[in-house]
Amino acid sequence: MAETRTALAAAVIIVVVVVAAAFILAGRGKTTVTITETRYETQTITASAPATPAQTATTTQAPAGQVATVKIVALLPLTGDLATFGKANKEAVLMAANDVNRYLESKGANWRIKVQIVDSATDPATAKDRFDAFYQQGVRFFIGPMSSAELSQIVSLIQQGYKAVVISQSSTAPALALKDTVFRFPPPDEFQGKVLARLYESDGVTHVIIVYRNDDWGSGLAGYVEEYFKQAGGTIADKIPYDPKAANFANVVEQIKNDVENLLGQGVPAEKIGVELIAFEEAANILEIANNYDVLKKVKWYGSDGSALSQAIVQSPGAAEFASTVVWKNTITFSVTDKTGEVFCELKRRVGYTPDPYSLIAYDAVWVLALAIEKAGGPKASVEAVAQAIPQVLKEYVGVSGKIVLNEFGDRAGSDYGVFVVEKTDGGYEWVIKEIYRFDKDAIEPVQGNPLSCG
Repeated sequence: MAETRTALAAAVIIVVVVVAAAFILAGRGKTTVTITETRYETQTITASAPATPAQTATTTQAPAGQVATVKIVALLPLTGDLATFGKANKEAVLMAANDVNRYLESKGANWRIKVQIVDSATDPATAKDRFDAFYQQGVRFFIGPMSSAELSQIVSLIQQGYKAVVISQSSTAPALALKDTVFRFPPPDEFQGKVLARLYESDGVTHVIIVYRNDDWGSGLAGYVEEYFKQAGGTIADKIPYDPKAANFANVVEQIKNDVENLLGQGVPAEKIGVELIAFEEAANILEIANNYDVLKKVKWYGSDGSALSQAIVQSPGAAEFASTVVWKNTITFSVTDKTGEVFCELKRRVGYTPDPYSLIAYDAVWVLALAIEKAGGPKASVEAVAQAIPQVLKEYVGVSGKIVLNEFGDRAGSDYGVFVVEKTDGGYEWVIKEIYRFDKDAIEPVQGNPLSCG
């Protein structure tokens, strides 16, 4: 069958908003960037195919006195298992590109960045094909993809000799901790495993049933949860892998129910039993089924960054009801700086719901990549020079997702984590932050007030 392609080019109007982007660049001091109305071209590609020649150059050189452009491709899950995350990340990337170009204009720079949004479909093969297609066209700078399974395919191309700088805002699988030109701006899952174990301990949970999607990310995080919880003296009662593409999850929920009943039968109090669900947005289907069993509402439930702030959960009546009833706690990297509020609230206004913290990291990723290109010499900067400049930029850059400190593999070394839950409101259900894991204290603390209030 012949391969088909549909492409949608749209002008995205960035409305008037003021965002303070404070940063320090090689002794130049702080700069405040004001966004005015600007247009950006985006493209959604639904099957692997090259763009037209006019869209392919990663750098467009301009005659003296004119402006050159450096192209950045953002591989985002506009469809698939992380689609609601992709929507907020898309808006964050476009906001950052707008801010960066206003900054470059204010400095009188003779170049700008041009961001193209490309659908990765939350699919490893698709992400690899799209990356390869744009690489062949000359693109060398990429944001995303979001999932570790997708990023692993791109890492395989880098290992084969492709030269590109890639910054993922959300890949956390420890297996991708490599010394290359791929940077990951969230902490790896080894760290999240520690945070989850600390959360169980804080809640008085002694026995945990781990339910996880059977892929590199899910099995990896499940392993770290088990390791750190056992170190803390906890008991892993069972580990239940599942196929995320399964047509039905009734057998998975049935196994969870049996495990809970067995623990209760052994005399373990319900309040000391926890169920850790390591999932993407298929979690909505699992929780919908769990809502039919009263015994599953007696124990404590937990999630992770794969499901935290998922709109699929709050848009699914049964899943949302169950999540709010059991106070389903989901952890995700989250820090608050003096710049977080404005960007967060503008994102929330644009997408119509609480955006995930990875969208804030995506905003920072665009800024850091652009500042590294500038530091490395602008439009003519090589991949190697830009990769070397990123750690230098991060020594002084503090963005909307907090201070980013990289380890030897170019991954974020650690951060605070937000603990988000689903609550019922007059208009339905929504995600709210209830607790914070403090990196500097290695402790879970209740949230004072609402750091995400938009007035």
